Amino acid sequence: MLLNQLNEILDEIGNELTTQISLSKDIDRIDIAKLSRQSKTLTQIILESEISKENKSMLQKFSLTLQEGVTERSLRYEKQDLERVLANLKD
Repeated sequence: MLLNQLNEILDEIGNELTTQISLSKDIDRIDIAKLSRQSKTLTQIILESEISKENKSMLQKFSLTLQEGVTERSLRYEKQDLERVLANLKD
């Protein structure tokens, strides 16, 4: 069950990053409120899940970067980090 929730929230974060990247060209300031909420949900799922310590650590670092403040410039890096996280989880 928690793995399904983990996959769902990571998909949601990926979709939101894609949306914010496309919107960042048209507006002066990005809206990170949704990413921040999703990051907090991700953190809660990580704490409750039974994934390896290595994966927990990787996901917690990713989640923390989303909470620290995403800028227009960092959106693409966050998207790349998410892709790396997903690839590592599948291994």
